[in-house]
Amino acid sequence: MSEDAGTNHVESENQWISDDGEDLDDTKVTFQKQGMYGETAQNTVDNNESDNTADVDKTDNAVNSQQAEESSVNANMKSQTISEDQADEATDVSASALNLATVNFSEDTLMEWPVNGNVLLDYSMDQTTYFPTLDQYKLSPAIAVGAVEGAPVVAAVNGKVYSIEQNAQTGTTLTMELGNGYQAVYGQLTDLTVSEGDTIKKGTTIGYIAQPTKYYSTEGTNLYFAMKKNGEPIDPIEYLP
Repeated sequence: MSEDAGTNHVESENQWISDDGEDLDDTKVTFQKQGMYGETAQNTVDNNESDNTADVDKTDNAVNSQQAEESSVNANMKSQTISEDQADEATDVSASALNLATVNFSEDTLMEWPVNGNVLLDYSMDQTTYFPTLDQYKLSPAIAVGAVEGAPVVAAVNGKVYSIEQNAQTGTTLTMELGNGYQAVYGQLTDLTVSEGDTIKKGTTIGYIAQPTKYYSTEGTNLYFAMKKNGEPIDPIEYLP
């Protein structure tokens, strides 16, 4: 073997070793890259988990916020309902007190006509008056005001409904307490719009004119209207305009 050939052989072996070294270096770099990628993947997983946790926290916070808002709305609605109920109760009490205060009839009180029509029978307790249907003279504790059947009848004055009764002579009859011992009596009624215990304001419709009972058939349809003080008849004309 010549010297050149030996030299080439040594260089060739060195080149092989060098090449192997480069391969090892490449392998090392590859491992390092794989390690780096592994860390990157791990970081990606960790970041995804952090993002998911953040999303869950946001969702929980949103749910909690919504629940808190709903609770606040419900509390406000409940408070408003209580306030409205208290206001209604206060209004009812005030209205009741007002109604009771207005039932205060006196000799100076001026009523309004309970129905439009002419007086068919006058009040007369000091001498007898003629009743056409009965064809006899007798005392008259009330007035009879002619009106067409179905005409509205209004409260002549403020009062509280004391009783509603059926009477053979005056049909459906409503008695109203006026205060201070005064009463007003309305007879020959139908289709009442009020009930016992109701407090009625002057001018309020309380019912309608009915067909007359047999005791007033000749007189025709009319309103029987009487007044009393401490149970004794008084002339209603004295309190009408």
